[in-house]
Amino acid sequence: MKEFALLDSSGNLIEPVSATPSEGQALFDEQQEVPERSSFRNGTYFDEIYHGRTGYEFVHHLNVYEWTHPPLGKVFISIGIRIFGMCPFGWRIVGTVFGIFMLPLIYLFAKKLLKKSWLAIVTCLLLTFDFMHFAQTRIATIDVYITFFVMLMYYFMYKYYSTSFYDSSFKKGLITLALCGISMGLGIASKWTGIYAGAGLAVLFFITLYKRYSEYRVAVKTPNGETNGISHKFIIDNFKPYMIKTILWCCIFFVIVPLIIYCIAYIPYLQAPNSQGFKTIIDNQSSMLTYHSKTVLGSEHPFSSRWYEWIIMKRPIWYYSGTITSEVKEGISSFGNPLVWWLGIPAFFYMVYLIFKNRDKNALFLVIAYLAQLVSWIPVTRLTFIYHYFPCVPFIVLMLGYSILNIYNEAKNKKAVMYGAFVYAGLAIVLFAMFYPVLSGHPCSVDYVDHFLKWFDSWVLI
Repeated sequence: MKEFALLDSSGNLIEPVSATPSEGQALFDEQQEVPERSSFRNGTYFDEIYHGRTGYEFVHHLNVYEWTHPPLGKVFISIGIRIFGMCPFGWRIVGTVFGIFMLPLIYLFAKKLLKKSWLAIVTCLLLTFDFMHFAQTRIATIDVYITFFVMLMYYFMYKYYSTSFYDSSFKKGLITLALCGISMGLGIASKWTGIYAGAGLAVLFFITLYKRYSEYRVAVKTPNGETNGISHKFIIDNFKPYMIKTILWCCIFFVIVPLIIYCIAYIPYLQAPNSQGFKTIIDNQSSMLTYHSKTVLGSEHPFSSRWYEWIIMKRPIWYYSGTITSEVKEGISSFGNPLVWWLGIPAFFYMVYLIFKNRDKNALFLVIAYLAQLVSWIPVTRLTFIYHYFPCVPFIVLMLGYSILNIYNEAKNKKAVMYGAFVYAGLAIVLFAMFYPVLSGHPCSVDYVDHFLKWFDSWVLI
């Protein structure tokens, strides 16, 4: 809007009398548009001051302010700014759209994993009404992008992981792996934590190759037989060339393609006045590594937390606070829905149980996917926050869905389990409604928060 306003000590607007030179009058011609007070509705909060600003700099080819993460997430933010202007809606809209896209993606993922539409709906509801999903997709930071691409890369890897020589063509498998590699490249170009996710993909990929090898060994023992209409001779003849070609193609899909995507994401850097070409890209990698490994060591923040505290939600991160009156305030915090995160703990151990008891391949996939996002944070000594747990959340809801599926399959009264699952999702929605004011910044009674929402002293919500 490019409007300038002066306020007195009481916060009242001082009306301008004249402007010299006369061209300066344009700075004071829309005083009625000046908000009565600053809030997240008309300004930035938390790390938006870095990422929103950098998105603006990308649009106008300025020197880059926020350089501690790869640029792609801020490129997405810049798209909204380019379309809607440098305003809260502009810098937040693209992240919100990505958050919306997470919902059909988790539905498709759950449908493929669980094979039941009703249970895929329950799983989708659990993610939809998870507190962190709501909070993180409304703020202009980059965590929504890495989480989306982690979901996408694991969706494609699951498609490959769940196939065999008997039900999938070689070409179809390569296409799936290519899409997985592209998703991984987009994730790493948004945030380095995509590398952790890539490590999990590698484990799952080689498990799948070993499964193919096991199929080959079975075929060798009965060369004249067939399985699902596929002759064992076909498997024997094609196993070795297929494996060699797959590994070679994956070197392209998971190394070359992500590297190309990563470099392309740096185009806004190269358009800045202080750009030194390819050297700018190389220097930024060194700067990021130094920042994350040394600069933030020993730093303190009142709402930081360690990886094991995220799981139990010991310390939500308090993003924003605004005061309406002494009795009514605004607050935005990011943490999980207790009915999702806390029940996710026994669901995880149930997955481990299924792995050892039944050699359950789906449970193994979910455990590896979940741990790939979490375990890498264990040795980290730098400042960390609960929002770093966001990429784990989709796998929590999938583990919950798979737990319900196993209960359903063992139950005599299957309808009761199905209805119970929807009741569970409904209770999660009720909790979301209860906590909505402190997730959204909606004005709320301090007394209500203190008596009904502040379950622990470490929860600062308003």
